Amino acid sequence: MRPWVFLSAVAIAAALAGRASAQPPPAATTAPAPSADDAKIQARAHFERGVALVNEGAYRAALAEFLESRHQYPTRNATSNAALCLRKLERFDEALDLYEALLRDFSEMPADLRAEAQRAVAELRQLSGTIDVQGAEPDAGVTLDGRVRGDFPLLAPLRTTTGSHVLRVYKEGFEPFEARVEVAAGQTVRVVARLRPLAEAGRLRVTEASGKVLAVVVDGNTVGKTPWEGSVPPGEHTVVLRGEGAFGTQPASVPVRLHENAQLSLSVEELGGSVRIVPTPAGATVAIDSVTVGHGTWEGRLRAGAHRVEVAAEGFVPETRRVDLGQGRHEVVGVALRRDPESAVWRRPPHFVVEADGSFLIFAPTLGGDLAHACGGACSKSPGLGGYAALRGGYELRSGIGFGATVGYLYARQTVDGRAAALTPTGETPDLGTADDRLTLRGFLAGAWAGLSLGERFPVHLRLGGGALIGSMGDLRSGTFRANAGNTSYSVGPLGIAPNATFVYLAPEVRAGVRLGQGFELSAGIELWALFAVSKPAWNPTQPINAGPDGSGTFPADGLVSPVSLAIAPGLGARYDF
Repeated sequence: MRPWVFLSAVAIAAALAGRASAQPPPAATTAPAPSADDAKIQARAHFERGVALVNEGAYRAALAEFLESRHQYPTRNATSNAALCLRKLERFDEALDLYEALLRDFSEMPADLRAEAQRAVAELRQLSGTIDVQGAEPDAGVTLDGRVRGDFPLLAPLRTTTGSHVLRVYKEGFEPFEARVEVAAGQTVRVVARLRPLAEAGRLRVTEASGKVLAVVVDGNTVGKTPWEGSVPPGEHTVVLRGEGAFGTQPASVPVRLHENAQLSLSVEELGGSVRIVPTPAGATVAIDSVTVGHGTWEGRLRAGAHRVEVAAEGFVPETRRVDLGQGRHEVVGVALRRDPESAVWRRPPHFVVEADGSFLIFAPTLGGDLAHACGGACSKSPGLGGYAALRGGYELRSGIGFGATVGYLYARQTVDGRAAALTPTGETPDLGTADDRLTLRGFLAGAWAGLSLGERFPVHLRLGGGALIGSMGDLRSGTFRANAGNTSYSVGPLGIAPNATFVYLAPEVRAGVRLGQGFELSAGIELWALFAVSKPAWNPTQPINAGPDGSGTFPADGLVSPVSLAIAPGLGARYDF
């Protein structure tokens, strides 16, 4: 049986669960007495530090200790504990790899631990996806989020966590391929990484100052061993030398000009610390001590001591962190950038818009002109109510300023009952009585609008519309009057007229919406309508009306609509941007 088997994954799982529930963490179990084998002694020391760090809730640091313990001397406990830490850190693809290694390499584990590992594998497969790289040049290097994943063609699709990732494919003599890949749970994303031959290039030669042979890493890709020389695209490049264990060089920047030779000599040293930098968004540019090391996650060794980490991405506020690396320590630095609301990145490019709106109209104080204003005493009047439907089309600039045209149809009505009225027989004294009027405004809208749109997920639109309303103002009238002859009553109507009516309108509006998909939006808003009567629709004073015993008469030229009518218009709309 392997040493320290009693320090099982169950104990570490309990520590993790206890930490999550805010209970005091259990004390780490003491490792067994060291054996004579130096590798086992070192592995045990790293394992004990990992257990202590778990009890402190330092899962990133604990992971580094468990992985180093595995490197020195692989055991079931170091493997399972590293997998548990990776799961706690939501690095599900790496956790899945270790759980599978646990089941493969330690087949004689107790049944309960095997069942637990199998459950973890089943769950983690639902939290991971794969990237299938195709179309690259043979022997091209493939990296994902700064981790070397092999040479093309890969033996299997790359397993990774769900979310956004940076894929890079490199081969000397070709332009590097880089893509941001979005992976969903259980999904395999196919990426065709076609490399184009370098049309223009410079030459770079990298040596180690004392002549040592180390691996040369250019822009995150291992290209050979020192001394190395090859063709690279013109521009700034980042070079790192990697040796055995902790030996190597810090990242260095070197400019390469077109058709020129550049040389870089680096001195190997012991790099006492290591760091993993995880930026959000995934493709952000990472710089260490003013040297750009790439896009996305970066991991490597650095000198022990203080370092300056800079992370930047278009559309986000850059951020700088100070990282203090202790000797023999591994740090994981997550840097989540905040959006820059002033950046043009978040402003959509100029585009056309189409919008359909429907609104309810409430006229205040009235719609009916002279008739409604004269209503008093026993007279009653309803509010002016109606609605309109409009179709808008236009063009919106990147700044959010937009303009366009509007067409639509409007309908509104109001009743005035028991109004004191007079019907004048020809050549006689007016017959007095009461009249009921059913007023109806209907017509077509045509106009223009200009506005400003703000926000993305929940946009707000400020808009001013204006134009013309061309239609009619109808009055369906009936009434009862007392005749001069015989002092008897008679009824009139219903009689109807519908003279032409023309208005100019202005309609300031505020509208709030929610985006439900690419380009589609639902919104609710409110407008304030002002209708200015250009024509003056009125009752026709020459229209003859049967005045009962008094013969024929006429109504006066009462105005059917106010010179200015105001209305509030709450409504709903649907908009599509394309």
